[in-house]
Amino acid sequence: MDYGVVLDLETTGMDVAKDEIIEVGILEFCVGEDGKPHITNMYGAVEDPGFPLSPDIQKLTGLKDETLKGQKVNWDYVRQMLSRASLVIAHNSAFDKSFIDRRPELKGLDLHWACSMKHIDWEGKGFRTRALNYLAADHGFVNPFAHRALFDCATTFRIIEPYFAELLNRSYLQEMRVLATGAAFEAKDKLRAARYRWDPQQRVWFKDILEDGLEVERLFLKTEIYTNGRDTHKVETLTIVATKTETIES
Repeated sequence: MDYGVVLDLETTGMDVAKDEIIEVGILEFCVGEDGKPHITNMYGAVEDPGFPLSPDIQKLTGLKDETLKGQKVNWDYVRQMLSRASLVIAHNSAFDKSFIDRRPELKGLDLHWACSMKHIDWEGKGFRTRALNYLAADHGFVNPFAHRALFDCATTFRIIEPYFAELLNRSYLQEMRVLATGAAFEAKDKLRAARYRWDPQQRVWFKDILEDGLEVERLFLKTEIYTNGRDTHKVETLTIVATKTETIES
């Protein structure tokens, strides 16, 4: 039987170099013969970071210094759950992965990550935003304790359940960066509307996509941006993922 987990972290801030994990939530599931995920186990714990929380983090999470004082995550148990997981799902997985990768207790784990923000085509399904709590509302329910790790895990599980096969399959796609090099200044509004972002250092508009959207993006650039026939866009590979046979099968 294959197992996967939905994971969520609360931290003292966004900077992985200086901030610390203050809460871990893990929801374990197995994939049944029907191809759907079924919850089998869950774990949640808080941890004292060793310094006071900022007012913003206290307001965001509802956690207080006195709640965390002396508390410790059972990292051996976390490692056990992650070790047998063929798939680790997180909403904005790049953030959670950056903190998991630097935990010495989890060193050496080879995890296959799926991102419930980018590996499900929310825009194509008509959803207005990829923010977790807005997606929950659009699916007809409310997360009663937003930014508490285990509750966010449960919310993530509920929104991905109908789209699990898509999430799994797209987690094997490479992520690409499309750079609209040489685009005319007058094209900036079209690029912004198409979710391109401006890189002030390289002075170029860019967009991160999955490889299955590359041809559509190239067609957009050719017909809407490089109308003079001089298509000078570039494509960079951002991630290389495992082959499907190495991880969970639906």
